[in-house]
Amino acid sequence: MSNKTYLIVNAIPNTGDIPSFQSYLSQIIGIFTKFGGTNMQRFKTTEQVMGQGGIKAIAVVEFPDAQSIRDMVASEDFNGLNDLRKKAYIQEVDLMICETL
Repeated sequence: MSNKTYLIVNAIPNTGDIPSFQSYLSQIIGIFTKFGGTNMQRFKTTEQVMGQGGIKAIAVVEFPDAQSIRDMVASEDFNGLNDLRKKAYIQEVDLMICETL
């Protein structure tokens, strides 16, 4: 049995530019799907109980394998959103490839 592979996204949305944030989300979800992403779950931080954090938005997306995520991040589709991503978020978005234990 193989472990499931996930893309974990940690981010701080730019609440001063909601239109850019909404535009980015509407486009990136299609890119996730194009590269095999499914079962996307989105979370917002409601309370920081320990640590420095600052993360306000977390997304978890299941992918067929780690290479699918690497291919997506290297794609023209994904990189075509670089300028919009910079407007939509306060700081660089953290992306991590993770597997179930």
